[in-house]
Amino acid sequence: MLAVLGLIGCSAASDEGRASAGSGSGSNVTPPTSGGPGSASSGGGSGGNGFILNVDAGSTPDGNPTTACARLNIGILGNPGSNSSSNFEQWLTKAGTSVKRIQTTADEPMTQATLQPFDVVVLDCLTRDYLPDEVTSFAAWVSTGGGVAAMSGYHDDTAIDWRANSLLAPLGVAFSGDRVWGPATSFATHPITKGLTSVTFTGGYAVADLASSSSERNAIAFLPSTPPKPVAFAIQMGSGHAFVWGDEWIEFDSEWAALPEIPQLWVQAFAWIAPTTTCALIPPK
Repeated sequence: MLAVLGLIGCSAASDEGRASAGSGSGSNVTPPTSGGPGSASSGGGSGGNGFILNVDAGSTPDGNPTTACARLNIGILGNPGSNSSSNFEQWLTKAGTSVKRIQTTADEPMTQATLQPFDVVVLDCLTRDYLPDEVTSFAAWVSTGGGVAAMSGYHDDTAIDWRANSLLAPLGVAFSGDRVWGPATSFATHPITKGLTSVTFTGGYAVADLASSSSERNAIAFLPSTPPKPVAFAIQMGSGHAFVWGDEWIEFDSEWAALPEIPQLWVQAFAWIAPTTTCALIPPK
């Protein structure tokens, strides 16, 4: 069975080489304590799968050896948000992945057969809440090595914006509260947030810790408030990993064109949550 990764979002306007999300079940939601990037424990290791995009072992143009790896197959679940996100899909393809959009109508069940062809499943503007048996199957795939990336903030309507919560519940987090605005400028030390200083956050939601014993969780990004409001988590459940972000603007073309830290965020997020046997993203020039 291929590992499954989900990237969840929707809008109106072997673990070698990974860093663990924590140590032991539970969470770390301690915000940074200074004006610069703070620190939430992120376990050992440097993150990332360490592979160069090369489906056959060989060498790079400068003669350095490469490691054979599998091309990352991505299924995007749901429909695009109301703002254009074509650059995001094109960027994923140019970065060396295979991308296919599925689950675009509410009458499509999600089964093991639905997800089996993909290494990564991107849940975009979801068409519905998922049923208990679907959630159980999804959680089992994550636990056996899959990953999840989740977004929110699409319609200023929690009945739509929080559809991802049905799938996030087993991971121990949920979108919650009133809509909030950023940008996010405070980051805990983690492979996903390395080098980040400011990321768009426009009318999204905080991410709440559900105090679950089934996963290890760390808050990794915060809005500047008192106390700092967590808007992103890095999660490990079994051998699977998750990146949960409370806003959807990080997939919109307007942000890709203007803010290089957003592609940087995605490169680092995919490196941390993708199966270690797949090729790392190589951002197009």
